[in-house]
Amino acid sequence: MIEEREGNIMELLIEDAEACQLAAELVELTGDSLRFAVITALREERDRALARRRRHERIMAITREIACAA
Repeated sequence: MIEEREGNIMELLIEDAEACQLAAELVELTGDSLRFAVITALREERDRALARRRRHERIMAITREIACAA
């Protein structure tokens, strides 16, 4: 759950045992703070999702080009 607090401060509350365990393991492995580990993991997953979307869009553009040429 994400809640907006006073000003621009937002709070992310994760009430899932597996998510908390994975975050704790990541912190232990990296030595980073929980905040940094979560931000890094989210940023990396976002980047992978964007790359998948771009790849899909390129494939669809090539498919349309081939279909129009036929």
